[in-house]
Amino acid sequence: MAILGKIRERSVFLIFIIGMALLAFVFTGIFDGNSTVSQEPVIIVGDEEVGIEEFSRQVDFVERNYGFSTMQAVNFAYNQTTNAKAFSSALEAIGLAVGKNHIEQYLKKDPNFSSDPQFQGEDGAFDPQKFTDFILDLSQNNPQGFEQWKAQEANIINNIKVQLYQDMINVGIYTTEFEAKQEYALQNDLVDIDYVQIPYTVVADSLIEVTSQDIAAYIKENKETYKREASRDLKYVQFAEVTTPEDKVLIENELRTLLSSRTLYNEVSKQEETYPSFAEIDQASLASFVSEHSEIPYANTFVTESEITENYASTLFNLKNNQVFGPYEDNGYSKLTRLVERRAGGKAKARHILVSYVGASNAAATITRTKADAKKEANALLRKARRGADFAQLARDNSDGPSASSGGELPEFVREDMVAPFSDYVFSNRVGAIGLVETDFGFHVVEIMEKKDVVKLATVAKKLVPSDDTSNRLFATATQFELDIQGLNIEEVAKTKGYVVRSANDTKRLDESLPMLGNQRQIVRWAFEEERQPNDIKRFVLNTGGYIIVQVASIKAEGLPAATDVAAEVTPLVAVEKKKEYLLEQINAYTSLKEVADQFNQTISSSKAVNRFTAMLTGVGKEPNIVGAASSLVVDQVSAPLSGKSGVFVVQLKGKTPATALPSYAGYKASILNLAKQGAQANFAEAVKSTFEIQDNRSLYY
Repeated sequence: MAILGKIRERSVFLIFIIGMALLAFVFTGIFDGNSTVSQEPVIIVGDEEVGIEEFSRQVDFVERNYGFSTMQAVNFAYNQTTNAKAFSSALEAIGLAVGKNHIEQYLKKDPNFSSDPQFQGEDGAFDPQKFTDFILDLSQNNPQGFEQWKAQEANIINNIKVQLYQDMINVGIYTTEFEAKQEYALQNDLVDIDYVQIPYTVVADSLIEVTSQDIAAYIKENKETYKREASRDLKYVQFAEVTTPEDKVLIENELRTLLSSRTLYNEVSKQEETYPSFAEIDQASLASFVSEHSEIPYANTFVTESEITENYASTLFNLKNNQVFGPYEDNGYSKLTRLVERRAGGKAKARHILVSYVGASNAAATITRTKADAKKEANALLRKARRGADFAQLARDNSDGPSASSGGELPEFVREDMVAPFSDYVFSNRVGAIGLVETDFGFHVVEIMEKKDVVKLATVAKKLVPSDDTSNRLFATATQFELDIQGLNIEEVAKTKGYVVRSANDTKRLDESLPMLGNQRQIVRWAFEEERQPNDIKRFVLNTGGYIIVQVASIKAEGLPAATDVAAEVTPLVAVEKKKEYLLEQINAYTSLKEVADQFNQTISSSKAVNRFTAMLTGVGKEPNIVGAASSLVVDQVSAPLSGKSGVFVVQLKGKTPATALPSYAGYKASILNLAKQGAQANFAEAVKSTFEIQDNRSLYY
């Protein structure tokens, strides 16, 4: 019942965690194995410990199979492991057992087993005896397969236990007739009300004083909202490693040596040898030349001008054959580019109707026409296309090719992309021509839609990186700054040197990334070391190059924050509470709404046919407390002052229209019950875990 109680307390979440809980048991079978526990467990759930070896296997599995970063995988594995260990202990404690019949029913419902022909009887249904015989054969003739089945069987048993446990929880969830009637009334009882709203804004801010004691008291009263993890506020100065103009000149000059032929002494042959320039190298040796001198491989492809990604696309496309352009800077590289070959109309777009026949390449099994019949049908389609019939519709209705659904349209292609007869026709005829082509695939009715000029380019690229001198100067600058700020405030020293100080506030123990810096787990781990103190400083090497000098600005302990930490957020909320108290004190005794309106120079407003479910007041918005209080009045009764979201209200009930009684409230009862079960499912795993003490040592290892 303790579990049921916790679920009822937290039934506002949607379905999610139950799926994760079930998944945990599947993962348990994949991850688990005999392992030794390292010195300090990564996780302790109740009496169950998870060592670093076992946990790291889970993390590796998630990283490999889901593409997660390390900390994402760590957090995912943590959730799965705590779920699995908590469920395992809880299920063992209640002695929940699974029998043969449970497993058979599970296998019947699982299509992986029930749809396998080797496990089906003559009626096509799952046959437990055939499956049993299969497992018996595994045990005798395939030991490895049998061990895999045993692991899978353990997972199935766990899944069944979890489902049985969920079913037991669901049995304890019920809805009464009274609850159903109340829900119906909530949505359908209507009231007409008049009211005076005294907005909190009528109280001048100057009349309200919010002290740090007020803020501290508010935080304590709302501790569930403001309870926080331990965190660190960090300040840092980044020294980015960037290429200087001088570095770029050095790299450009290295490329310029390739613009002319060179004569170098060969130590092997003991002779001087002449090496051709980039423009002179023959095409057969071009790929090798680029591979030797470039950091980007040679792309032996033809491209249109629009497909050239460089900044100088027009210039490169209009080079002459074997002409070289550069050095030029593009996307972090210094480049030389040579136009290797140009083809006028070298890339085409076409559409076709394929008429296949028995024996043609890739002909579908459903094709029954002979080659002669195929040719006859293709000629008939050719005549229709030339007479102006909708080519795309002809293709959709008649083509045997995979492009039929797209009206026969093919992606752009160069001559080498297609079989010779097809390419020969397309690249030998004008745009708009429609003809018949025979290939090994059958007969093609082809329409040439478009042609574009293309070029083949060869590029030698060198990445623009800082020189050793630049890197050394940057190291010296960063190190000097690190020394200068020892024992001082990083912002004060940085200001004198013209450096920009940035912040990474509320950094949590298991954070992986820092704003604008990406993955910097090394910095986070340092900030949370046990001996860390405010104003501690350290220099780190950035993954992207360069250095970062980090100072711990503040250390925030787990628990409730100090008033100063949340003053900006909480002060307006406390001010509203004080304005609320002020207005309640200022309201004079009254017997009518008019007296209240006159006192505060407000007007009387009305809202008709309001229900407690939406609780919307005309011109005000949602005010559930006000509408709820109004619904409890008798007609013409004037309420006491009421505190709402937007102000203090005085309300008079003008009319009440109870909802018409229903012959049956089964629909409302079912709806409430369904929501309750969804809430139970959503909180199932968390409720189970909450009954165990969980020790989390992830930060010791990651």
